[in-house]
Amino acid sequence: MRYSLLGILGFAVMLVACTHTVSAPKDDESSEISSSSKKVSSSESKESEKGSSSSSGKQAKSSSSDKTETKKSSSSASDNSDCVGESGEPWDGTTAKDFACGAGTKLSPYIILTAEQLAHLSFVVNSSDKAYQGKYFKLGADIKLNKGDVIDDKGALVGDSTKLHKWTPIGNSSVGFDGNFDGDGHTVRGMFINTTSTHNGLFGNNQGQVLNLFLKDSWVSGGKNTAGIAGNSGGSIAAVQNFASVTGTENIGGIAGQSNGPYPQKASIRDCHNYGAIKGKNYIAGIVGLTYNATLDSCKNYGYIEGEKYVAGVAGKGAYSYVSSYTINSDELVNIGDVIGKIYVGGVFGSCGGDYCSGSYKCGVTTNLLNVGKIVGEERTAGIAGHYCAGTLKSAGNQGVIEGKKYTAGIAGYLSLSTTSSIYNVGTVVGSMYVGGIIGDNEEGVTSSAYSTGKVDGDSLVGLMIGYNYNTTMADYYYLEQGEQEPFGLNNGGGVATPKTADEMKSDDFAALLGDEFAYDSELNDGYPVLKWEME
Repeated sequence: MRYSLLGILGFAVMLVACTHTVSAPKDDESSEISSSSKKVSSSESKESEKGSSSSSGKQAKSSSSDKTETKKSSSSASDNSDCVGESGEPWDGTTAKDFACGAGTKLSPYIILTAEQLAHLSFVVNSSDKAYQGKYFKLGADIKLNKGDVIDDKGALVGDSTKLHKWTPIGNSSVGFDGNFDGDGHTVRGMFINTTSTHNGLFGNNQGQVLNLFLKDSWVSGGKNTAGIAGNSGGSIAAVQNFASVTGTENIGGIAGQSNGPYPQKASIRDCHNYGAIKGKNYIAGIVGLTYNATLDSCKNYGYIEGEKYVAGVAGKGAYSYVSSYTINSDELVNIGDVIGKIYVGGVFGSCGGDYCSGSYKCGVTTNLLNVGKIVGEERTAGIAGHYCAGTLKSAGNQGVIEGKKYTAGIAGYLSLSTTSSIYNVGTVVGSMYVGGIIGDNEEGVTSSAYSTGKVDGDSLVGLMIGYNYNTTMADYYYLEQGEQEPFGLNNGGGVATPKTADEMKSDDFAALLGDEFAYDSELNDGYPVLKWEME
């Protein structure tokens, strides 16, 4: 939106407050930020946004709320006389001396109209200016940090790195942004970061609140704790979408590189979507690379994800191996993008809980999870979690192709000391050892209400339901009959699984048999039952 002096003078009588009501970006590649969770099923084709990638022919369903009205917040400032400027013009690399207007309060936030004013926010935060600590900030226009295209449709850098203005993140390893930043549905475009240092993103270190924002046509390359929106976040991030390409070493994400709250306060990431290609070494994911003592809610990844260890569509690693009191709680997490890694690779979590599973290193409570993308790894590879320890996993499904070696499955490659219920797999699973349609290796837990129809192939300890089952309490397990293939590779104590035909499984009766979490719709999931939350 452009603001001119004549326009503002012409409406001076009407504009008694510094209030900006702005429409969502009308860019062809933009999709509105949803104020409610986005649901999926097998009828939605993958969105072709900048930075998104193929989902291996799998499909997802989106409810009508998927493209709901962009969140807007209205505010009134005591003085609007300075709310003019060349809003939306490309950044010239300089820093403004002040914001457009506002008092920095909740009712009168500082209004940012230009890239120079956004750079001013970076300056006052990084210089620890106490006058701006804990204040409220709001975008009043789209921001362009560079002229022309920075990345192409596949996420590759096309801008001349010697001529692009380099962005200095808001906050760094020693200083955190502790205020409230409302993007008001606007877009920040053309951000360029190319460094080996830590804490990179639009915000390097967020300890406050960031919400209602698009980040597009941007390139972020850095060291540890690097992401599109916030390299590190101990506060909250909500209703944001990242289209930037992000590369780094460890703790790399589309939304946050690392998210952990100062105990007992939890950090949170809610209503966030990633479309950018995310690449790195360890703790790599579409939403957040490493997270503990945090809540994830209504997050979806469409982007291509590539790394080595702890690699996932949503969270590379949830919970922390050496901090027994930290857990992650999550709800409605969906992966549609392809994920490529080596060890601890998953559609939703690479790993959740401690590496050496015990009751002290807990995953927490994770509900309403879905993978549609193709997941490829070597050890501990699965549609939902490559490794899942000491948690509660409920209402989860896999529709994607899973390819791994040791500990490979539709839902969890390795599962221990956990309670699972209302889970299903319809994807093909291929591995070598400990391979299952639902779980590769299941130890000392409680599991119920599950079905699998996907093809399962491997060399040893291979089952249509579970590769290796040890000391587990289980009930209501069902699988699609596939010749002479057995439901367990080896069942060392704990329940049975019941075979069904395809006709039997594609029915209301079978959905009812699975329990209240499931529903039948002949047009969804190739006629097999789906989880009710997918239909909302």
